[in-house]
Amino acid sequence: MGICGTAMAHVALLLREMGHSVSGVDGKFFDPIATLLKANSIKTYEGYDVDRLKQLAPDLAIVGNVVSRGNVEMEYLLKSRSIPFYSFPEFLGEQLFRKRDMWVVTGTHGKTTTTSLVAFLLKTVNNPGYLVGGLPKNFSYGCALGDASAPFVIEGDEYDTAFFDKRSKFFHYWPRTLIINNLEFDHADIFRDLRDVQRSFYQLTRLLPSDGHLILNGDDENVKALLPCDWTQIHTVGFNAQNDWHICNFSENTSGITFDLYKQNVKIYDQITVPLLGEFNAHNVAMACVACYENGVYIDPSFLKQFEGVARRQKVVKKTDKLILMEDFGHHTTAIHSTLKTLRHCYQNYKIIACFEPACNTSASSYFQEKASFAFENSDEVWLLPAKENLYSDRFVHENGLPKINLEEVKALLEESKRKVEILQDYNALLQNLHDLTEKTLVCCFSNGRLSSALARIVA
Repeated sequence: MGICGTAMAHVALLLREMGHSVSGVDGKFFDPIATLLKANSIKTYEGYDVDRLKQLAPDLAIVGNVVSRGNVEMEYLLKSRSIPFYSFPEFLGEQLFRKRDMWVVTGTHGKTTTTSLVAFLLKTVNNPGYLVGGLPKNFSYGCALGDASAPFVIEGDEYDTAFFDKRSKFFHYWPRTLIINNLEFDHADIFRDLRDVQRSFYQLTRLLPSDGHLILNGDDENVKALLPCDWTQIHTVGFNAQNDWHICNFSENTSGITFDLYKQNVKIYDQITVPLLGEFNAHNVAMACVACYENGVYIDPSFLKQFEGVARRQKVVKKTDKLILMEDFGHHTTAIHSTLKTLRHCYQNYKIIACFEPACNTSASSYFQEKASFAFENSDEVWLLPAKENLYSDRFVHENGLPKINLEEVKALLEESKRKVEILQDYNALLQNLHDLTEKTLVCCFSNGRLSSALARIVA
């Protein structure tokens, strides 16, 4: 239920690989997930229907966190109790994860990229299992059961498990190796503040065994605040020389990043080169390499040149003599700021325009609004798209005390720093703006919503 979510679609494929017969339902279906499900012969149904559910009579239902009270099929399950139902973390936690060597990748940013990296690297020595909340370009899709004796790598989402389980999903994942790459306040519909987020991550570290590995971003003060965690093995990673693992000699250009990686002043990895951009991706790569090394797997640095990244991360969707049109999944202020910073450095001869669509509760709140100047400070111009009307409810405002974002106020705030800002009414206005550009320009569209589908239509 809710099968068209990226994670839920991959869960469906994983369950089928485990030997189950799987079908799924959702309110609407969108590409690329709709095509992924069809290509893998997963039977799907658009729109929830109690009579159809009764006729199908499945042995159990897996409920995604998009499903809430009021959903007709869910209300039937609650009332009749005729079909057992589980969240996917709960079901897989008991059926699969307890039995595997679990490597869990967490953090506010970079989880999908880092999870994909770790799985990609482990494939050089064994046949790992993995479950990624995105579409890794090096794999056919974002999940595989792998060998029972090999590690299972999973993206550890801190978002809630289901409407009936408001704990973070990652509590069901039983980590033996845990990566925490960064920490910020996010998911304002679940967490009250940063301290609330940190509490959830700290409780996760308590699940690590004494022979486990806790790999931390030592450059991030919010992550370091989780220490001490003296019940397991700790490895700090970052640009600061005080870390156990030190990122040195970093450089970047439009082709990617290069750096060396030292452990306690001894060079372990020389000239790691990856076709990704930004210091934040250096953290992602370093975390993946350290996780492998501390578990006895050394990776030839040259192999990383073959890593292609993840869909919707700094993806160039159109390029002409005067225009580079790029899309990025960024929806948090720091993620947007970091991406624009590296684009500014790598594309110095281009005008940089940031197009932003608030597509989740945090980015559609006053929390994002207050930090908008920081988010967009490396852009020359900003285009703002409206948030969906049904995204942000009065109940959410009441429970969290964060008013909905006011784009006119964001516009005024950004104009104070002499930055041109335009509020676009819809995707057609975006298309017109792109058509009207006359100078050499890079437009980066930030959204974790439906803007990606619109861009695909724009460039078709």
